[in-house]
Formats: sequence, structure tokens, C-alpha cells
Amino acid sequence: MQTTKKRVTSIEVAKRAGVSQATVSRAFNPDSKMQDKTRQKVLAAAKELNYTPDAIARSMSSNRTNIIAVIMKNPTNPFYAKILTSFSSSFQKHNKQILFFNLENEKNINTVMQQVLQYRVDAILLTDSPISFDWVDTCAQFNIPVLLFNRYANNHNITAVCCDNVEAGRNCANYLVQKGFSRFAYIGSIEDVSTSIDRQKGFLDRLQELGFANCDTYKCSFSYEAGQEIMREVLSTGGKSYDAIFCANDLIASGCMDVARYEHHLSLPEDLAIIGFDNIDLASYPSYNLTTFVQPLEAMIEKTVQLIMNPSETDMKRHLFLYPCKIIERKTT
Repeated sequence: MQTTKKRVTSIEVAKRAGVSQATVSRAFNPDSKMQDKTRQKVLAAAKELNYTPDAIARSMSSNRTNIIAVIMKNPTNPFYAKILTSFSSSFQKHNKQILFFNLENEKNINTVMQQVLQYRVDAILLTDSPISFDWVDTCAQFNIPVLLFNRYANNHNITAVCCDNVEAGRNCANYLVQKGFSRFAYIGSIEDVSTSIDRQKGFLDRLQELGFANCDTYKCSFSYEAGQEIMREVLSTGGKSYDAIFCANDLIASGCMDVARYEHHLSLPEDLAIIGFDNIDLASYPSYNLTTFVQPLEAMIEKTVQLIMNPSETDMKRHLFLYPCKIIERKTT
């Protein structure tokens, strides 16, 4: 009969290294201050004994799990997959781990939040998922900070890190008008999210200021297939003749491009200019060469991690941190 091998404890490591049990704990914390010689002695003793720290036991004694919950509903989107990877790497540098929750259905947000709280996480980060304000209040009662990334909420007091989508929309209008385009459309999200709403607002407001009062708007989900479907609708209406379309993200734009080129045999940008948003890897591929907006993700992620790891009173009072975007010009304009 096979027996389970007894787990080596930190007490045994401390005896082998000739240090205190507390020193053993600090040696496995990258952020702790300790002489390198002492740390190496502890790590060597741990290796000899085949010891690994017990994260669960540590969390019980410190009342912190070192786990950050990330709730996301569209991890297959290359933009959010990149964000998830970047956050994971950033938090690991601070000895924190990500616990990912996939929100397959927006109606299940309350169920997901219940599951999140069962893990006693240190913080909750919502990216492209909807917000349950009742649960945000519940988290506050447990002193669990909730932050939004790449979106914000006007009707609740939640700290958010986001790009300045209104200004990006305005810059898009300026850019297209300066390029000589004059018949515009905007394709945004069917979901009520700040990213798409603000990009549309900035775009339409600035066009009107420049003397272009007419700009049709369309809505679809943030996907390549949805971009194809909406573009078929746009191009099948005989009375509609646009020379420039601003899409809420690159996946929509790439779907629009393929329908325009391969089903309607349009040349880009001679017959139609298309601009996307997010600068995913696909946008730079030679077969697309899509003009798009790039967000300063590195700075945005760094700020978000800082807010979670070491929030200042000034930062938490600001609540909304906006970052400028810039246009990456390629062959579709």
C-alpha cells in the first residue's frame, strides 16, 4: 500500500539553516529585505529537504492570500489575452498570483462574484466584464478593492484605469478629415460599455464641429464574424456610400475589410478607408496593414498594479486615470 510522504515544514528548514522560522518565511518573499547570504543559506536548506512554502498556510497566518481575481468575459480576443498575460507577469513580480474567472454569460456576474469572494482574494480587477454595483459595495465591506481596467463607470465610485476614448474619437475625426475623406460611418459595440460609447461620442462630436453633421452609426459585437455581418449590411444598402469607416476595435475592422475586399471588390483606401482600435498583432500583418489606435498598455497596467499594491490617498480620490492613445498609420487610410 502506497503511503503519502509527509510534507517538510518551515521549522525543519529553519533548523537545517540555523535560522528562525520567520526568517524562512521572509526568504521566500522576494519583497522582503534580507542579506543575500542568509537568503541563499535558507534556499539551499530548503532544496536539500525538498521544501516548498505552503501558500494556503501563509495566507491564514497573514490574512492575505496574495491572489488577485481577474474577471473577463472575452479572453479569446487577442487584445484581452495580451492584457491577461501582462497582468499575470506584473503581479508575479510582486509575489502575487492571478485567479482568472471567465464570465461566459453576463447574467452570471452575481454567481461569479460569489465564487470570487470564496477565495478571499486581495483585490478584484474587472476588464471587459459588466459591473455589479451591489457586489462592489459588498466587497467594500470586506475591504477588498475593486478596480476597472479599460472602462469606467459614471454612476458608481470605482477607481478605473482607461485610455481617453473620447479624445481618440476626436483625433480620428481630425485625421480622416485632414486626409480628405467626407462621408463617414462608425461601427461600435452592441454592449453598453464606456469604450465604444466614448469613441463614438468623440468621433461624432468632432465631425459636427468640423461641419460634417451626418455620420451613420452601426452596432455589433466585438468580433471578426460580427464585423463581416455588419459590413454586409452596410454595403448592401444601395443608398449608403461611405468613404471612411471608424471601427470600435481591430477585430470588427478586419471583418469589415475582408467583406469589402473579397465580396465587394473594393480597394482600400482608394474606395474605402477603415480605421480600427487596439493595435492587435493581426493589424500589422501584411494582409491587413490596418490603420489603428494603440493604447499605452504598459503604462496603464503599471498604474493599475500600483493602485492595487500601494494605493495612495491621492490616487484613490481621483478614481479615473485616463491615458492618451495615438494613431498607427498603415495602408487602410
